Amino acid sequence: MKLRAVSVFLKLLLVVGAVAVVAGVGVGWVVTTAFTGGVATLPADALDTLVDRPAEEPGDPLTLLLIGTDSRAGEDDGSGVRGQRADSLMVMRVAPDRSRVDVVSIPRDSWVDLPGRGQAKANAALAFGGVPMTTQVVEGLTGWRVDHVVVVDFTAVREITTQLGGVTVQNPAASTDPRTGRTFAAGALRLAGDDALTYVRQRHGLPGGDLDRIVRQQKLLKGIADELLTSQTLTDPNRLRLVLAALGGHVTIDAGLAGPGLPRVASAAAAVPVDSRHFYTAPVSGSGRSADGQAYLELDRATLAFACAEIAAGRTPPLAQGTDTIG
Repeated sequence: MKLRAVSVFLKLLLVVGAVAVVAGVGVGWVVTTAFTGGVATLPADALDTLVDRPAEEPGDPLTLLLIGTDSRAGEDDGSGVRGQRADSLMVMRVAPDRSRVDVVSIPRDSWVDLPGRGQAKANAALAFGGVPMTTQVVEGLTGWRVDHVVVVDFTAVREITTQLGGVTVQNPAASTDPRTGRTFAAGALRLAGDDALTYVRQRHGLPGGDLDRIVRQQKLLKGIADELLTSQTLTDPNRLRLVLAALGGHVTIDAGLAGPGLPRVASAAAAVPVDSRHFYTAPVSGSGRSADGQAYLELDRATLAFACAEIAAGRTPPLAQGTDTIG
């Protein structure tokens, strides 16, 4: 089956860029400043300790590691984001001439080597070694040097949907979350606050588990984008400010993206034509179970390496592609 792994936090960042482009210089400055005002910054040396990194070449595309989490709970270990696991791992490459964007999603249950800890799921790297270990794992899988890191806690959707007064999603089938008891009917749903967060968190009780949850994230984000990019919202600076301030409070970036850097990068990505935004899922060759009982996915590393080389050369590799629902 075709996997669609475009996660909620990447779409929200593209929305930030789209607002800056669509709303105009004056309003765009007001709302993006509201967003950046709440953003946290990783320690300046967060990536300095990495070894055996891919070489940095002149004229390289801008490469961002996008880490989606579901909580910032836990004490800090110096990486800025301890006590959590990565719910989404995506690598975004923006071409130097802004002609294309390529995004590769790495399934969180991929079985990988964690430096100094042995084999584990990819999403455990954040808990064991923070952003540095997660970056090292991703660079090893893709062969790309990561320039910047963005960590987004998608519990932000609770506040964003509340500020928007709710968003509409099309739910394909009725379901009940066995952990919360919340039932979501089939058809058009108007979701806000805790209901919106429960909707995108649910995986138990869904036939496809995590894959169905990914689709739900996409549907909710499309609802947010549709609501946010209406003329009614774009002409209301105060509403925009409140929504983007809510998002900014759930974002952590590396020091190199501080200040105007992140909105500028998001604007560049959002300005790329929709048909030149390519989203892929890293190929999986099978599944397995670890000695301690963890179910995991086995990556097709040879195909992934070939695909990443094709992307680096400006070509579109033969991988399963998702759909950009914004624009």
